[in-house]
Amino acid sequence: MKHSKSSPNSPTKTPTGIEGFDQITGGGMPRGRTTLLSGGPGSGKTIFALQFLVRGARDYKEPGIFVAFEETSASLIANAEGFGWNLPELQRKKLLCLIDAQPQPELIQSGTFDLSGMLAALGAQIKAVGARRIVFDALDILLAMLPDAATKRHEIYRLHEWLLARDITALITSKSGGDDGNFFSFMQFMVDCAVVLNHRVELGVSQRNLRVQKFRGSGFDENESPFVIGKNGFDVAIARILGREDATVTN
Repeated sequence: MKHSKSSPNSPTKTPTGIEGFDQITGGGMPRGRTTLLSGGPGSGKTIFALQFLVRGARDYKEPGIFVAFEETSASLIANAEGFGWNLPELQRKKLLCLIDAQPQPELIQSGTFDLSGMLAALGAQIKAVGARRIVFDALDILLAMLPDAATKRHEIYRLHEWLLARDITALITSKSGGDDGNFFSFMQFMVDCAVVLNHRVELGVSQRNLRVQKFRGSGFDENESPFVIGKNGFDVAIARILGREDATVTN
């Protein structure tokens, strides 16, 4: 088991409020930077991302924006009710904004599509609500509809530079592997933090684990950590590491 200690010059971190994950990363996601969350279908990417915004709004009073390329706002609200997350209430308080951004195939196929229009509208929305967190959920859905690798690379660069200019803590979710394996590797290289969710069935038992692959400028636990999706959302199990002073021991 390996654990890397953070240096005094480690980047400032934004707590996610997700039990266990903030301990693994030594404080959360890199503040004002981009994190890539990848995994197969049904691994829990959308739940993780939504919980990051919900806990940010509730616990840290940091407004957030959820940009959905796959699920609709109505679907997200319905699914969140099972975890006790009242998204409409957060929307009324202007702590959460849900944006439907499902791409239209005919627009993309015409060759006139790029992210500039959407990003301009998002920039205005960020100012309106004072957003400090933003999620781009299922970005791979959009990328899969772009005509070639060069266009995909250009648009992700556009998004990356736009995020950096706004000093906002961003989370991008994407399916791992598949036909866009090379491009997925490019995204991992570009972001400051990369997290992978795994979900498999062994001997009829569902097994879920999380692993931080990369955290630029910071130490982190590099091992796989089991997690469950329970009634309150994500809960990551962490192992006690020798040398850590995070457990009270009696005599």
